Amino acid sequence: MSPLALAALQLLQACIGSAVAGAAVWAALRLALARWPALAARRWAWLLPQMMVVAVFAMLLVPQSSKLGVLPAIALPPAIVLSPAEPAHPAAPLDAAPSDSGARAIDAGAAGTIDGAAGAPGGWLPAAALAWSLVYLAGLGLAIARVARVVRTLRGLRRGASELTALDGHAGFGAERSGASGIAVFETDAAVSPMLIGLHRPCLLLPRHLRAFEDEQQQMVIAHELTHLRRRDPLWMAASIALQTLLWFNPVMRKLGERLTWAQELGCDAQVLQGRPQPQRQAYAAALLAQFRLQQNSFGAAMAFGGDQTTTMTERMQLIRSNANPALGAMGHCVVLGALGLALAGGLLLQPAFAWQAATVQAATVQAEVAQEETVQAETAAAPQPAAAWRAPLAKPRVSSFYGVMSPQRQRPHRGIDLAAPTGTPVFASADGVVLVSAKGYRGEAIYGETVELSHGGGMRSLYAHLDRRRVAVGEVVKAGQLIGLSGATGKVSGPHLHFEVRRGSELINPETVLAGLTANATRPALAARLPLPPGK
Repeated sequence: MSPLALAALQLLQACIGSAVAGAAVWAALRLALARWPALAARRWAWLLPQMMVVAVFAMLLVPQSSKLGVLPAIALPPAIVLSPAEPAHPAAPLDAAPSDSGARAIDAGAAGTIDGAAGAPGGWLPAAALAWSLVYLAGLGLAIARVARVVRTLRGLRRGASELTALDGHAGFGAERSGASGIAVFETDAAVSPMLIGLHRPCLLLPRHLRAFEDEQQQMVIAHELTHLRRRDPLWMAASIALQTLLWFNPVMRKLGERLTWAQELGCDAQVLQGRPQPQRQAYAAALLAQFRLQQNSFGAAMAFGGDQTTTMTERMQLIRSNANPALGAMGHCVVLGALGLALAGGLLLQPAFAWQAATVQAATVQAEVAQEETVQAETAAAPQPAAAWRAPLAKPRVSSFYGVMSPQRQRPHRGIDLAAPTGTPVFASADGVVLVSAKGYRGEAIYGETVELSHGGGMRSLYAHLDRRRVAVGEVVKAGQLIGLSGATGKVSGPHLHFEVRRGSELINPETVLAGLTANATRPALAARLPLPPGK
């Protein structure tokens, strides 16, 4: 399967997983809201869930996150169709491959083929994932364009307005003149709500029809907008819009954004009306209703008094006219946060079980590995003589451990040699060849870390492990002395070094049979623990 198809499948999984997480947090919030109505006025209760859903989306985009799934695997029969005459190279990282024994335990009776089985990655699902990727990118572009259009409209509205250089002539700034210091105030003939425009340096835009309101009503309306500014509500709204744009396909994100706007309005209402007598509260509600009737447009990208949510207007006026200010309490905070945490975990763990992806990568790896072994065996039979002496993989090799040596840290004889090298030391190809493996891990063993394996013909292969960086890709043709990576300390190591192995066919051989001068470039402990070479070597 191509990397593009795998990326598309990962995006599809992330989108579905985020939809599951969104449904879970929305259900949790609805239940909590029925028990604690004060939650409606808490901004964090509506922005935090949006951040959680986006976090699920981001985590599911990471390939390793598919291992978190707890649903049963979608099993596909990974039948292997081999052609000994056609050599194959691994098309996927070998950290997903089975062990050597598992690579040979192939069920010859499995039905279907990797690319041709119904529902397999060569069928409709990768095509559907690619199609969804195009839809997602197109929708993301449209969502960004919509936000940009609203921003341009708001800027045009501000440019067409006249700036109030002196606030003394406006009755609405009688008590709020000091609170408006440092903010530019504009007045427009358009029938819009009073609103804050801008993010870095917000300005206050007032409709000219606001002057027709009573002085006390004007002052409370402007106090409402300045309260938005003090609470940094434009930043909260900008974050919400960005998250909604990223997950434009998820209806829960829009609902959470609407509830965040509602919470901001309720919070400002509560602060403006705190301690005010009932007549002023009724005047404030009347101003809200009058503004709602007058305004012709609303802009979701700005903080605006009034808004156009007809379904919530009655509820908001009832809250304004009442003196009740319910508290959420410590218990409510703990329960809501706990419920959101459980919903987040559910979105990660109860994700769609795309286990076929791992099974496919494993099957493809097994197929490539078995075909590779057969090809290597054929090459070995045709040219059984060992290759000529190679060059060392480091410019200044220094052996810290020889082949076959046992140690307390090692449960089996050393499979290669270790060359001491600081992290970042250039690693070169020991001979001409083709890149068989360039991946994290090797044959299912994560102890190797970042690994490169080369095929040199005649059945000979060389392996370079614990790299910090890989500089070659699978299938690339390399020359002796070409840079293939940088040494490091990835995998299971006690310090930075290069682990170097040599194979003939499926058999490990001592690298000293192909590399000259290792004895003269070895540490004393390595020489002391070194096994004697066979006669003639």
